[in-house]
Amino acid sequence: MGEFDQTLGFTLMGVTINTYLTGVIMSQFFTYWTSNYQDPLWLRSLIPFLFIINATQAAAVVYMLWFYCVTNFTNPDAVAVLLWPYPFTALTMSILALVNHTFQSWRIYRFTDSKILAAFLLVISLANCGIGVAVSMEMWTFSKLSELVALQPIIEGNLALQCAVDAIIAVIMTVVLSRWRTHFFADMDKVLNRLIRTAVQSGFFTAVFALGTLLSSRFSPKTYMVSLFSLPIGRIYTHTMMDQLVTREELRGMFLNRGNHLSFPILSDFNVAPSGTARMEAMMMHTLSTASKEVRNESSNDVSKES
Repeated sequence: MGEFDQTLGFTLMGVTINTYLTGVIMSQFFTYWTSNYQDPLWLRSLIPFLFIINATQAAAVVYMLWFYCVTNFTNPDAVAVLLWPYPFTALTMSILALVNHTFQSWRIYRFTDSKILAAFLLVISLANCGIGVAVSMEMWTFSKLSELVALQPIIEGNLALQCAVDAIIAVIMTVVLSRWRTHFFADMDKVLNRLIRTAVQSGFFTAVFALGTLLSSRFSPKTYMVSLFSLPIGRIYTHTMMDQLVTREELRGMFLNRGNHLSFPILSDFNVAPSGTARMEAMMMHTLSTASKEVRNESSNDVSKES
C-alpha cells in the first residue's frame, strides 16, 4: 500500500464523488429553471441559495485537493494540515441537511395535515443543525486534523441524530403513501409506488452517507476515510430534494394518464375538500405543487372540454 493511500487517496475519492454529484445537481437546477414551475416565492428563492452553497463547496474542496496534491506535492507533512474547506464542508452539510429536512417536513404536513408531527421533525432538525454549526465553528480554530479527536463525541452524536431524522422521514412517508394505495386504479398506485420508492431512496442514501461518516470516524480515525463520506453528503441532500422537484411533471403525466378512461378530472380549486379518491388526488397534486405553465394550460383545456 502506498504512503498516501489512506490519506490523500480517500480525499481524492471523496472530491471526485463530490464533483460528480455537483454536476448532477447542476443539471437539476437547469431543469428547474427552464421548466417555469409556478412554485411559492419561498421555494423559488431557495433554489438560488442551494445553487450558491453547493457550487461554493465544490470549488472549495477542489482547491483543498490542489493544495495537498499540487502545491505541497513534495511536502508530505501537508496532509496533516486542517484547511478551511473541512469546517466549511461541515457547515454547509448542516445547512443543507436542515433545508432538506424542513422541506420533507413540509411535505409530510401537506400529506398528513399533522402540525405536531411536522413540528417534531422541525425541532429535531433545528437542534441537529445547531450542533453541526457549533462544531464547524469550533473546527475553524484548529490547525491540525489530529485535533478533531477532541470533537469526536459531539460529531458522532450529531451524525447519529442526522441519520435518525433521515430514517424517520423515510418511514413516515412510506407508511402514509402506502395507506393511500387503492389496488384498483393502476395509475394512482403507480404514482404512489414511485413516491414511496423516492422516499425510501432519499432516506437510504442520505442515511448511508451519514452512517458512513459516523462509522469511519469511529473505527478508522487514523485514516481520511471520513472524507469519502463527509465531502459529498451535502450534495446527496440537495440531489434528493431537487429530484422531488424536477420529477413532478413526469408524475403528473403518470397520474393524469391521458387517453385512459380511468383518468380523473383535474380539480380547478384545491381549496375544495372533496371526498374519497378525488380528495386523494387533490392532496397529491397540491403537495407535489403545480407543474409548469405549459402543463397547467393543457390541463385547464382538458377540464374545459370535460365540462
